[in-house]
Amino acid sequence: MEPDVKEELYKVMDALAALKIDLSCDPHLPGESLVLSASKARDACEALHSATISIKQVAAALNGVSGEKPAH
Repeated sequence: MEPDVKEELYKVMDALAALKIDLSCDPHLPGESLVLSASKARDACEALHSATISIKQVAAALNGVSGEKPAH
């Protein structure tokens, strides 16, 4: 089943927006300090994973490849 390119692009944008939120820092921390909880780090990794899968599906659809696992 070929993915809907528009739908997959929205998934990418959603995942990247979630990543931005997960990686947002407390503006009250001094200098280069960053405090990121383990759960936020896991959420950020999941957002990157989700975006990567959607981008691969879009690339496969644009290249005329069908199937769940597009070639790298």
